Amino acid sequence: MLGHSIKTMLAAALSKTALSDALIVGQRRLRGNAFVRAVNYHGTIPAHAQQLERQLAFLAKHFRGVGLTELLALLESGEWPHAKPGLLVTFDDGLRTNFDVARPLLEKYGFTGWFFVPVGFADCATSEQQQYANTHDIRSRFSYDDGRVCMSWSELKELSARHEVGCHTMQHRRMPPSVAPADMRHEIIDAKRVMESRMGREIPTFCWVGGEEENYSALAASLIREAGFRAAFMTSSGVMTRGCNPLQIQRTNIEADWPVDVVKFQICGAMDLLHRTRRTRVNRLTAG
Repeated sequence: MLGHSIKTMLAAALSKTALSDALIVGQRRLRGNAFVRAVNYHGTIPAHAQQLERQLAFLAKHFRGVGLTELLALLESGEWPHAKPGLLVTFDDGLRTNFDVARPLLEKYGFTGWFFVPVGFADCATSEQQQYANTHDIRSRFSYDDGRVCMSWSELKELSARHEVGCHTMQHRRMPPSVAPADMRHEIIDAKRVMESRMGREIPTFCWVGGEEENYSALAASLIREAGFRAAFMTSSGVMTRGCNPLQIQRTNIEADWPVDVVKFQICGAMDLLHRTRRTRVNRLTAG
């Protein structure tokens, strides 16, 4: 796995030669427009808003937003009547800064946001949320005066009118094979049921916690299918086209404070090659 400092150096080198830009354009020449990429963010604190806007402005030149209906139509039948490929802009952990900072910028640049929320985090009392984040490996890097760091259910309902809101387990838990079946069922089956009750609508999307290969398991994948999720998100960087499994949407990590050169490097295809072997193993393990 490439460290961030190495990525930054490689990205700068590719940017000087305009190679990353050429590779991004080359993907469209090779594939046409009928493909989607997925990227994932975490927190989007106010101090990073300008940099996030630079990223989204760049991404909007090459991609368009994608909702669930469009995504499934592409993967199932190849339907894609658009002049640009799609980009799924996803956010893990349900952080309040996503609502306050990322949401208006997504809407400014025409992107659909996909927000994945740990149910227990949203259910947590305001006074306990920062401690919850600290003990559940959620990177909350901004403090509000009232102490609330997770989006509220009312904010999530508001988001769902224009964006996609999905399940990120019950307690932000990784699910390697060592997790007991009953606990996995709670993190997937029960989480979907509770989230649907809170939201008052179907929750058709799921996101695994952690992108490490050892934190995927065949049992968890079977429970995602049993729960009836229509799309599930992983983190092994790859392009999605017709025929790809909607329960194996592969994302590439980006963070809001990264330079645009690094964003270009992340989506130019280099990370797809780097993750190819791991992606193949993960997809084989979770295919059912």
